[in-house]
Amino acid sequence: MKTNKPIVTATLKEAKEGKAFTNIEGLSAFKESDYAITETDHRFGLIERLRNVVFPSLPAECSIENRYSGILATDLFSLNTLLGSMIESKVVQFLNSHRHLWDDGQWNAYHFIRSNESFPDVRLVKTNDVHSVVLGIELKSWFILSKEGEPSFRYRTASEACDIGDLLCIIPWYLSDAVCGNPVLASPWVYSAKAAAEATKRYWVYERQTEKPLTLHERRLEVPEGVRPYMENARDKTNYKPFNDGGNNFGRLARTGIMSDFVNETLMTDILGIPANNWRLFLKAHTDSNSLQDIQKKISLITRIPNSEEFNRLLEALRDYVDALPKV
Repeated sequence: MKTNKPIVTATLKEAKEGKAFTNIEGLSAFKESDYAITETDHRFGLIERLRNVVFPSLPAECSIENRYSGILATDLFSLNTLLGSMIESKVVQFLNSHRHLWDDGQWNAYHFIRSNESFPDVRLVKTNDVHSVVLGIELKSWFILSKEGEPSFRYRTASEACDIGDLLCIIPWYLSDAVCGNPVLASPWVYSAKAAAEATKRYWVYERQTEKPLTLHERRLEVPEGVRPYMENARDKTNYKPFNDGGNNFGRLARTGIMSDFVNETLMTDILGIPANNWRLFLKAHTDSNSLQDIQKKISLITRIPNSEEFNRLLEALRDYVDALPKV
């Protein structure tokens, strides 16, 4: 006999008074501008050029000569693990070799360096002084044919670890011939790193729909002791610690909704005349299916998948429910 899961709605006031809930109402819209750098900051022009000139130019100006072939189609989903770091390094090289796009003459003594062990992993520093950080950029690559259909990385960074000028940049990429060829960059998504951290916190504490009602105390995140911007070799020490995360789902930035338009547009990227998402679904059907009949059935549905807010909400709810199931 099937039973409906309880849906308990609370207002923000009720939640703060201790009421357990699965859904909350009355939250104001999330705005990146609430955490944006102001024009009075001496870095404002630099950040504007990075966001509006440098990163948008990546697809046209940053080419990667390495060519890859002989990859099993069903192994393509693991490409971001293999090539992501190389692509991120290429972007840092691009930043330093295209100084004219971002340096108005004020930053002649500075250059970008990369360190995977620290947050942010790319920093603009003075030559011979790695501690003189102007701003940081957290780079993340996203292979757009990956099985998840969205950037699946977990962004757990505490807002307190982000300087107001730091940026988060997600760089989509694909192979020029879909299953082989040169890595090709697509238009990146650039956002305030602090705002992204606040969005993940807000989603986890308030917006996340849970299987059973939880109080704010049960949904809480703990801030690492002594966390601050630009800590050296201490990535784990800059992350929020969720009080309750049995499914290891905290930090899934794509679920906050702040990059939904970007994801939808990127999945429509033309690869050899076919939208990237159709390539992804075709490959996924072959990877996830055990029989030719099942593969054929899934492929026949590719062009009929609905694209609406209602469908996306349903899909998100199903995904959260599956994630909350006990791990066998």
